[in-house]
Amino acid sequence: MKKIRNLLTFVATAALFTSAQAGTASGKVSGIFMHSPDIVMFAAGTINGTPSCSSGTQQWAISLSDPAGKGFLAILLSAQAQGKSVVVHGYTNTCRDWGDRELPSYVVILD
Repeated sequence: MKKIRNLLTFVATAALFTSAQAGTASGKVSGIFMHSPDIVMFAAGTINGTPSCSSGTQQWAISLSDPAGKGFLAILLSAQAQGKSVVVHGYTNTCRDWGDRELPSYVVILD
């Protein structure tokens, strides 16, 4: 019984760690585009560690109906206008604003 419990604990822990992924990217903002009605998608370097919901897109998505999305857009536009690089980190396994693009949890301007 103890072996089965240990095995189940191991499997549950492994499943938790594999499903809890968040992408990270750094680089210059190479594209910002608006999709109707209020979604902005952008790219900034190669995304590493992407969750399953955003595999293969190499883009992020934010909603301008969310105050945080407006803040992200301001930071992205500022970095792009100044030619500076950014670091973007994803919100763990979340593609809330667009089905195949990860939601960022933070964006930092470098340089």
